[in-house]
Amino acid sequence: MSMSVDEIRNVVLLFSNPSWGGVGTVSSTVIRNVTALSGQMAYSSRYTGNTTVLSSRFAGTTNGIIQGLLYVPDLPYGHECVEETAPHIPESVVRQSSLPPTNYYLIAIAPWISARCSRAYLASARTAPVRGFLFFLPGNSSEAPPSAESEMWNIAEEFEWKTQSGYPVYAVSSMAGQVMMQHLSLYSGNLTEVPFGNNISTRFQAEEEDYARIWTELVISTPPSSFATWLYFLIVVGVLLTVIVSASLLMHLVQARRRYSLRQRVISGEVNLEVMGIKRLTVPLEHIQSFPLFTYHYEPPDNGSPPTSPRSSKPPRSRSRRDSHGYSERRASRTIRSVSEKTPSGPFATVTTNYQPYCEICLEPYQNRITIIRELPCGHIFHPGCVDEFLNENSSLCPLCKANMLPPGFCPKITNHMVKRERAIRKIRGHIDDNDVDNSDGGKSGGWAATFRNKIFHGGSPTSSTSTELQVRSKLVEGQPTISSQPNRPSLQALSQPSAETGESSEEPPVEQTPPQPIPPPALPKPTALARERMRELAGSELDDGEAGSSRWRRMRTKIFPGFD
Repeated sequence: MSMSVDEIRNVVLLFSNPSWGGVGTVSSTVIRNVTALSGQMAYSSRYTGNTTVLSSRFAGTTNGIIQGLLYVPDLPYGHECVEETAPHIPESVVRQSSLPPTNYYLIAIAPWISARCSRAYLASARTAPVRGFLFFLPGNSSEAPPSAESEMWNIAEEFEWKTQSGYPVYAVSSMAGQVMMQHLSLYSGNLTEVPFGNNISTRFQAEEEDYARIWTELVISTPPSSFATWLYFLIVVGVLLTVIVSASLLMHLVQARRRYSLRQRVISGEVNLEVMGIKRLTVPLEHIQSFPLFTYHYEPPDNGSPPTSPRSSKPPRSRSRRDSHGYSERRASRTIRSVSEKTPSGPFATVTTNYQPYCEICLEPYQNRITIIRELPCGHIFHPGCVDEFLNENSSLCPLCKANMLPPGFCPKITNHMVKRERAIRKIRGHIDDNDVDNSDGGKSGGWAATFRNKIFHGGSPTSSTSTELQVRSKLVEGQPTISSQPNRPSLQALSQPSAETGESSEEPPVEQTPPQPIPPPALPKPTALARERMRELAGSELDDGEAGSSRWRRMRTKIFPGFD
């Protein structure tokens, strides 16, 4: 652990001495900080800088300060280092025996004369509650001692002594060490022997047996270690990641629940994603081919003869029909009611299915008994090539009435963007429904809110035509009877099996039966460029997929926090 000594402060403290030199007596008590109360009657010093850290192990600090009573460790009697260090250590210097009889922390000080003597002082300090050791080199230099890596401080086995000491070791300048040693010798006796002892006794009403000692404080600054910094950083990052992951998991669970709810409502038919403008869907080709094929048949009525009943007797005749797979067959059948003559019923019943002289996609008219057409469940008819490509590549809705052509129970993959759009539309619908009761039709139910609801969930009304489309239609139907003036409306002639109820059967003479040979479906004409452009116009503009044009940061945020707006 790297550290530095910013300042060394020395002050004089006055201790009581209830039993001077006695063993097992009551601990001494600090009476006053003499230096703080009267700087003229006691020694004080401050040394800033010029301190080298030789060993920072076991440097326990309190609020960044290492403090204790200053003293010189005792060497054994007759030790050779006593004479070697005598010129630098006064005889009356404070020793451990002259300290108050209590376990105060201590700060040791000694001159660095030789490796042998330094080891002796370090060993002696280990037996006392020393918090730090100050060495100084002999001389009068005020410069900072050499660095800790200098060979001068190598006293044995490559600086092994630094790991054996139970306290930090510092080196001060020679001048600072000599001054502290000199004052340490002045404050070693009782109040009758220390400088200004009489004045201190009089002012603080102290006894002669009380004594004053030097208290040293080492102000230590320890820069934050890399390990502590990284540990703090990892803890903060861990907490943030925990919060982020928890919030993300919660949002994912909520969105999964909402996706499941929307999927169920789409499967049940309650929600139509394309009608609501949420997702462009297409119909599988296999399902499109299950819609029936017919040969278009329309006979203009004879204006000179009265209209006949749809069920008037006619000689049976052969008619052509194509099944869903495109194969044709010839059968004898009875006359049946045409599609246009049926009473509209069911969810797709509309008047617009009664008269359809041309394909609404390519705008080309049907040819009687020639054109092959496909009928959708809603009753609208189109060229197979046009409607197949429209439903399979452009939209899943009928080009005219916007009825849903998807298979029952069909549901695309539900995304969070679909959930968001559907919830927004539901909120708007709820707001309109709430205001509709008070503001439309004098409080009557329905109004344009009901129209909005029908458009969303029941296919809406037929799309309006453009001006160009109306002009084309007017030319196509010019000279032909309209729905109101035509009792015999255009029909899609299809054959059915002989009815068991009416007993009608074919009157053709029996012929030898041969195994039927399958006829390959005829090649349907491909839509023209104008028809494809018309498909795109009928399908409407492209729907926003939620991520088109969004930035990478927004896409990443949406993946981590789905549903975050």
